[in-house]
Amino acid sequence: METSRERILKAINHIQPETTPINLEGIYDPSVWYQHFDTKDKIVLRDKLDLDIQSARPVYVGPRLQEGLSIWGAPLEDIYGAAGVGYGSDRKYPLAHASTVTDIENFPWPDPDDFDYEVVPEVLKTIPNDRAKRLDGKYGLETEGYSHEELTQSGPWVPLVCTLFDMFGLEETLLKLLLEPEIIDAAVRNIEGFMLEFYRRLLEAAGDEADIVYFGDDFATQTGMMMAPGQWRRFFLPTYKKLFDLIRSHDKVVWMHSCGSFHPVMGDLIDAGLQVWETVQIQATGNEPERIKKEYGSHITFYGAISTQNTLPYGTEEDVRKEVRERISVLGRSGGYICGADHGIMPDVPLKNVLAMFDEARKYGQD
Repeated sequence: METSRERILKAINHIQPETTPINLEGIYDPSVWYQHFDTKDKIVLRDKLDLDIQSARPVYVGPRLQEGLSIWGAPLEDIYGAAGVGYGSDRKYPLAHASTVTDIENFPWPDPDDFDYEVVPEVLKTIPNDRAKRLDGKYGLETEGYSHEELTQSGPWVPLVCTLFDMFGLEETLLKLLLEPEIIDAAVRNIEGFMLEFYRRLLEAAGDEADIVYFGDDFATQTGMMMAPGQWRRFFLPTYKKLFDLIRSHDKVVWMHSCGSFHPVMGDLIDAGLQVWETVQIQATGNEPERIKKEYGSHITFYGAISTQNTLPYGTEEDVRKEVRERISVLGRSGGYICGADHGIMPDVPLKNVLAMFDEARKYGQD
């Protein structure tokens, strides 16, 4: 019988696994889950869910951050949820008033020295080798009452475009792409320098303890890209290519989260080294399962595709099971699919629907 690691690697290598692999990303309010499974340990919770992937991330140990701020000096908690302000005017943007390259260079950029990378292999070694293991390009934040080992299971990500949005504001970033490209170039240069060293140290610390590396960034809506494809290639693709080359030089799989519809540049990402695409929002323009399987299915593996906007929060258990069967029958042909929700699980998603998703994925095979 296949192990979790074997079925994940088969799917990534476009070999038909015996059963479709399953995974789950963030649970935004895990209290009901902890109660149901009688645990508050996230690794134990994932094990009880029988997920095929376990992961870990470094922990920030540098100078104390201002309460509620990230390593970039941007707010952490006011984008998501019913009370979130998104990228609105009420939010703090550390580089909102930067007007020269000197302003960018003088900003106190985060230091890759300020992280505990060694805790990552320590945690991964406690996970059985029959599970697939992933290094996450995210970081835990020191929190009173929690060990570094516990903190490897949650915390912010390290994106490129979304870091610009956090630091300048979404609209201001898009304007600067057109009107002040030298400002964006300077910011990207500094973010890239941090990212590449952060990932290099993570990869070297982890050694052979994982097969997959997660990176995430968002630059599209559900109807198309936020900027012209030419701008994206000019400002951001070179950084992605350097990062993917670094990951693959360590013989790791490149797993990238990116929301929405960005077909004009999907080929660029594949050429740059993308191997697993998360989150595959089927409701986004042009993301129809048959289309993306035909166009990209021989090049990348799809993760997600079960709707957290419609089916999981509002559907019945049978609605969920039907959607799982449909996704596996198309995206899972000849491997190349990992079943899961297309986003994190919000508090309005019934636990029973998520469990039905996993149960159906385990039961349903391909002819």
